[in-house]
Amino acid sequence: MRNLQTYVLSTGLCLTAAAASAQSISCGQDYTVQSGDFLSSIALAAYGNTGSFNLIYSANADVIGPNPGLINVGDVLFIPCLDGDLGQSAANTAVIRTVQTTEQLPAPAEDKPIRVLTATGWAPFMNEDQAQGGLLTEIINLALENADGNPAYQIDFINDDGAHLNPLIVDHAYDISIGWSQPNCDIIDKLEDESQFRCNNLDFSAPLYEEVLGYYSLSSDPVFADHAELIGKSICRAEAFTLAPLEEVELVAPAITIVRAPTAADCIDYLIDGQADIALVAVDVADGRISALNAASNVQMHEALTFVDVLHAVIAKTHPRNEAILDTVNNGLENIKASGVWFQTVRRHMTEFRKANL
Repeated sequence: MRNLQTYVLSTGLCLTAAAASAQSISCGQDYTVQSGDFLSSIALAAYGNTGSFNLIYSANADVIGPNPGLINVGDVLFIPCLDGDLGQSAANTAVIRTVQTTEQLPAPAEDKPIRVLTATGWAPFMNEDQAQGGLLTEIINLALENADGNPAYQIDFINDDGAHLNPLIVDHAYDISIGWSQPNCDIIDKLEDESQFRCNNLDFSAPLYEEVLGYYSLSSDPVFADHAELIGKSICRAEAFTLAPLEEVELVAPAITIVRAPTAADCIDYLIDGQADIALVAVDVADGRISALNAASNVQMHEALTFVDVLHAVIAKTHPRNEAILDTVNNGLENIKASGVWFQTVRRHMTEFRKANL
């Protein structure tokens, strides 16, 4: 049993007796975690809503660790502000193109730019209609722009997600694709075919962004504190989205039923309409959709079950410039994180996305 004086395990948004919720918290300052706190209650005290707790996590991931549902009493967390000057992007949009074909391009050559694949329809992460093409598109743009050696690169929107990894990446038509999670390849025999494909064929960059996934159900359900409580339920996941977060906690068929929706936001609709018992969705996306539907009183997030899905750029293991390109991407990511540009970019995108969906 964990020492309750040391650890605070969040048990869902329906809790009200939390230390942070009993006081107001000023943004732009540090906050010391107290007994009874969980990230959503800290966000409620700081911002007046629970949905922005993922931004607190992004600012403090090194302190909190891989489980946002488990925070330590005494940890000091920086509480970023949502208002004020969000700053302007310094990324060069001239390198972003929309490509209407998925036909294979010539093989990579030493004198050609690094060719990056992105897609649309996944706000706020990758979307042609958003500034800079979405958060992940801007992060890879800034990383390559700030990498040592001033590498040449090109970012293309190809809106056929199913073609990104195979054939476009594995056949080296493009060098890297962004926004992919890495399965736990140590349990490869337990993984679905798509996850096994990633383990066997792809190498992964350093994290572009750590996306917090939430398990959502109707507010009439009990609060779930263990993934095993979801056995027997139908769980909605967007089409083409990995099942790795479920595999990690042994929620696989036939113990559960997977329901696929066209988009992640649609999983919230499926939940409310009774087409699924649970929706597994990024908290940013879920909160935006719940706000748009005015359904906050109908849906709850089970914070104890939250999962950090680390999103990467990927390259084929067989790519002739595999090591050099990954080194360039990782160097650029390190540079923008050290300078503060990475978090400024995350804050701007997430704040603007939230404002647009209130």
